[in-house]
Amino acid sequence: MNGYRHRFPQYGTVGLIVLLLMETAIFCSRTDAFPRVRWERITACATPVCWWGYILVMDAWIYRRKGTSLLTDRRRSFVIQCILSIVFWCLFEAYNRVMPGWRYEHLVPDLSVRLLGYAIAFATIMPGLFLTCEFLESYNLFARARMPGFHWSRAALITSAVVGGVFAFVPPFMPENMRGYLWAFVWMGWFFFLEPFNYWRGVPSIFSDWEHGDLSRTLQLFAAGVVCGLLWEFWNMWAYTKWVYIFPVGQNLKYFEMPLAGFLGFLPFALEYFVMFHFIASFFTREDTLGL
Repeated sequence: MNGYRHRFPQYGTVGLIVLLLMETAIFCSRTDAFPRVRWERITACATPVCWWGYILVMDAWIYRRKGTSLLTDRRRSFVIQCILSIVFWCLFEAYNRVMPGWRYEHLVPDLSVRLLGYAIAFATIMPGLFLTCEFLESYNLFARARMPGFHWSRAALITSAVVGGVFAFVPPFMPENMRGYLWAFVWMGWFFFLEPFNYWRGVPSIFSDWEHGDLSRTLQLFAAGVVCGLLWEFWNMWAYTKWVYIFPVGQNLKYFEMPLAGFLGFLPFALEYFVMFHFIASFFTREDTLGL
């Protein structure tokens, strides 16, 4: 589609207003404007608030272009995405407990409030990634990206699952002084471990795309990972409650709080979330409900 054939939903306007208001609050918190206002209380939730505003805007824009979107026609998928987004990120938080890669600053002391804040924030990760990817797909970005097709042999799929399993499960058990250097394996491991099962079961699969010589979805997911990574780090940098990276690689050269070496992890991370989503969601539906 090349034009805008549908109305821009009102919730998209609400999302844009939320984004602008929070950006204004962040700006004021970094200056001496309105010194009597406790801006840290407002910007403590800056990152999740910005992400929920972004999700509303992106979904509305997709609807304007396509006449269909996650929040208008695929609400069940949206709920599943939010739930799995929390579950999957809790998995990576468990990794972070044993192989520290980041820490949070200025968390509220009340545990119940903190857990609620975690859930609200973690729920945005998967919808944010997938909506960004669908937005890029609606503009036919990388639509013609091709590669030579090939057939996945049983041995190749088993090798992928074994290697992915090693990447996913071994790093937490390595010597403590080595674990911080092994995050690249974690970000790739679940993709290579689960993707053969998606391929075997006939659910939406990156391996199937590659077999048919189609690179479009892979590159769209990579691009979505980059866009979301830039926004995550941008909004996090100015928030009062925020994360900072403590893994030992590339700390001298950063994009805001993120070492540039670690920024590369957003590319396989997007593929990983796609694969993890379909591995679980396919048990609830046989349809590709992402719109990608």
